[in-house]
Amino acid sequence: MTKDSRRQPPITVEEAAELQRARDRMIARDRLIDEMVDNDEMQIKNEHARGGAEIELACAVRGAARAEPGSDAHAELERAIARLEMLREEQRRLVAEREWLNTSLREIDSSPSSGDHQRSGHA
Repeated sequence: MTKDSRRQPPITVEEAAELQRARDRMIARDRLIDEMVDNDEMQIKNEHARGGAEIELACAVRGAARAEPGSDAHAELERAIARLEMLREEQRRLVAEREWLNTSLREIDSSPSSGDHQRSGHA
């Protein structure tokens, strides 16, 4: 044993449980932040994909306007419309997921532990 460890009394069961809760809270918060970073990355990729799909749609509209009915240009227009709608739906899903992550993080950050009360002087 070191000189410092002999001076400190062993922690109580309650203190050990509080340390475990604090550790679990820290891990949960860290995981949420990792998920937020992943969500941000997916939203950026989706934004770029939607920009490309909007350009493709504009080209398909122009091509379909010049083409004969029933031609490949009309099928391409339908595919471009479907692709853009799929990307917009994905964007809505990502935004909803991010809102849930934000709420979850606020809940973790606003839930005080008993150690927070002791450190701040609150009962």
